[in-house]
Amino acid sequence: MRNVEKEEVPLLNIERNPLVLITSALICAAFVYSGYTLLRDVNPWGFIVLIPGSVLFFQTLWFLVNPFALVFDNKIEIKQSFFHSQKMRYYIDIKKVNESKNGRIYITYNDDETEKLSLFGIKSSHTGILRAEMEKFVAAELQKRSRPL
Repeated sequence: MRNVEKEEVPLLNIERNPLVLITSALICAAFVYSGYTLLRDVNPWGFIVLIPGSVLFFQTLWFLVNPFALVFDNKIEIKQSFFHSQKMRYYIDIKKVNESKNGRIYITYNDDETEKLSLFGIKSSHTGILRAEMEKFVAAELQKRSRPL
């Protein structure tokens, strides 16, 4: 028999900012239209313009299909962009979550290594929700670890 992976259902989707989606789509449309116009006029610069246009098209499509972050019961999966690695951070590895005055979220791991989360493209109203959900699950994991066996 084949091993079938268990499908995990996210508890919360952190959405992208619609302004980022619209801006990305407009820039993509401008590149693709100008490249098409140049190719229609038999100008070889159309190929050069269509290369970033096609990359932006796939990036915009990726933005539309994927949410910024998915919160699960044992991990958080952050999908910043098509070119950044999609990192999964497990709550068991995180010691604490901090938010700075300017709205940035810092994660401190068990080995006292600190990581700043890039929140470009997230709805500003969802920043607090993301931090609160992370703190809730990290606190639950810390309580599980502190309980005696």
